[in-house]
Amino acid sequence: MGLLSLGGGGIGWHFLQPQLSPLCLIQQCKQKTQTVTVLLAEFDGVDAEKYRVTETILQNLQDATKNYPTVKILPLKQAISQQEGKDKARELGKNKNADIVIWGWYGKTQQKAAVSVNFEILSAAKDYLDVGKQVQGKPRYMTVAALESFEIQVNLAEELKYLTLVTLGVSAYAADDWDNAIKQLTVALSVAKPNKEAALDPATIYFYRGHTYDNQKEYDRAIADYNQALLLNPKYAEAFNNRGSAYGKKGEYDRAIADSTQALLLNPKYAEAFNNRGNAYSNKREYDRAIADYNQALKLNPKYAAPFYNRGLTYGKKGEYDRAIADYNQALKLNPKDAEALNNRGIVYNDKKEYDRAIADYNQALKLNPKYVDAFNNRGTAYNDKKEYDRAIEDFNQALLLNPKYATAFYNRGNAYNDKKEYDRAIADYNQTLKINPKYADAFYNRGIAYTDKKEYDRAIADFTQALILNPKNATAFYNRGIAYTDKKEYDRAIADFTQAL
Repeated sequence: MGLLSLGGGGIGWHFLQPQLSPLCLIQQCKQKTQTVTVLLAEFDGVDAEKYRVTETILQNLQDATKNYPTVKILPLKQAISQQEGKDKARELGKNKNADIVIWGWYGKTQQKAAVSVNFEILSAAKDYLDVGKQVQGKPRYMTVAALESFEIQVNLAEELKYLTLVTLGVSAYAADDWDNAIKQLTVALSVAKPNKEAALDPATIYFYRGHTYDNQKEYDRAIADYNQALLLNPKYAEAFNNRGSAYGKKGEYDRAIADSTQALLLNPKYAEAFNNRGNAYSNKREYDRAIADYNQALKLNPKYAAPFYNRGLTYGKKGEYDRAIADYNQALKLNPKDAEALNNRGIVYNDKKEYDRAIADYNQALKLNPKYVDAFNNRGTAYNDKKEYDRAIEDFNQALLLNPKYATAFYNRGNAYNDKKEYDRAIADYNQTLKINPKYADAFYNRGIAYTDKKEYDRAIADFTQALILNPKNATAFYNRGIAYTDKKEYDRAIADFTQAL
């Protein structure tokens, strides 16, 4: 009577994380922002020496950023007129390598004063911030007394200081400099004034700081910031989407689904929210609902790679391998350097027993990312399935060099040693697996097989029993424990286990 070996090794799936909005694009993230340069033009207006608009703003900005070596406040020493506008500001900013250009004008009659200010962002931060009309040239009207008492000048200076600090934080965020982003956005929040008519609602800063905490895997802090953003702006669809993403990463899938659904109520054409809700359904094993959401995301945006990837992963979980491969192909067509898609397509080929195709995908993934631990582990599994045990062991060794606490790689190397009949080495690896993860049922099961092959039946029975405690529906564990009892001539116990196996 032969042992029933547990087929296949532990696979390192890589689930594409729920998509946050907006995403830091790879091209932008590689461009680390060294400094933020602010170019301040002369404010065009009457009696410049008397009203000191430009000087007041310049002094306030310099004082506010003096402790930031990454910020430069430079006077342009010339005005940009209303007629010249943004085109001239961008031209001058580009010539001076500026990230921000500030310009404007002011004037007065006997009764009223008017002021117009423009805050033009030229750096990557412009893709993340939507500043209000108050800093896009919309005139503001106040009493002449407000200009003469310097109230207008001070208020403008405070507002532009606030916007500069926010831009500094968002520039760090756009450059993947998470620690500085958190620090600088926190400073911006300390001077923020909640006001729906403000140039930039503080809800936006909470949103970006939350996103930054999310990237640091500090999900509770991220959720707290998204909560604050939603208190200030209850119709902030992106904040619902991102909070749902954070809940998903915490394994709180029902909350993730609720937030994605709310985001979609606010914006029914929000493809990222459909993708993220699909991820939560997939993690809940509600695969058909997940696929329906990925379909909807792709209907809205046919060039959106993430739903192809995630739908492929979901089809793989359903055992619909050809559909999974078709989706990974589409994801790779849109993003040929997606190592995770290559890794996961390799897993599907492996499940189809097309081992050479699987290995080719893992090779390509490792070419793109030589430190991709899961790809080493998975290629080792494919080699093991091909009975190329030494190659398999080399890959598991490499995975463990990169991650010495990778329980699955210890387990898979143990399987390779077991297949080579090097039982003591196999047992040592299963021991390591269980030291890292004491609830790894398959490691108990396969260590039991190794002990049976060594004729250490009591140890084998103990391991099969532990595997059954963790997974009471493991028929092969009942069967193999029955074999061990048979070899011990405890036939009644053996018969009971074989009966359970049936």
